[in-house]
Amino acid sequence: MSRAKDALTLCSWIKPYRLTQESPYYYPCWLSYAVPTCDDEIRMTEGSHMGIFGYQYHMSTSEIIPLDEWTHLCQTWDALSSLRALYINGTKVASGTTPFGRKLISKGSLVLGQEQASVGGGFQIEETYAGELFGTHILSVALSKEEVARIYRAGLCFDVTQSVYSEDVEVSWGDIMGADWYGNVAAEPMECDAWDNLRAFVGQEITDEFIDYLKLHSTPK
Repeated sequence: MSRAKDALTLCSWIKPYRLTQESPYYYPCWLSYAVPTCDDEIRMTEGSHMGIFGYQYHMSTSEIIPLDEWTHLCQTWDALSSLRALYINGTKVASGTTPFGRKLISKGSLVLGQEQASVGGGFQIEETYAGELFGTHILSVALSKEEVARIYRAGLCFDVTQSVYSEDVEVSWGDIMGADWYGNVAAEPMECDAWDNLRAFVGQEITDEFIDYLKLHSTPK
């Protein structure tokens, strides 16, 4: 992240192959953002001890993430209200507060699939994520519960970055696919069609956004 942030939405589809807690201190971690003053500035695991600003502000849930199935996870946070929330498949499952005035520190190290115990290092094999990720993105705005639910309903193939202002996209899935990869990591093709994004409009009235989408993706006769 290029500058300090006062809001956040971090979402991803995850498909874990195993849910292993080796000890009370080790959880498979699919996203870690570390800065010099806090190696858990952002930490996302498989349903337990997720959050921002360090372990003492993590959120936990009793919800069970199924193996070998796609699950949608989102974390939102807003500095003005100090409120944060965790969503699984579009439903809020945990919430909390953060220190007033605290912002996300910029220019840290973002790692997918592995916990960091220091900036860009301190890796433990027990904290390695075994599974698949898709559509991971970070926004510099806090989406509402209705917006998070809409993203989930839109389905696996929905490109969130097309439904928000470009300046609010901090990290896109395209950025991640273009980053450096290390270890036992492979890219598998995902069969998505542009029309799959229409699921985001199910149940809504005709809007300007919907009309613009049809114009963009319709095939001229």
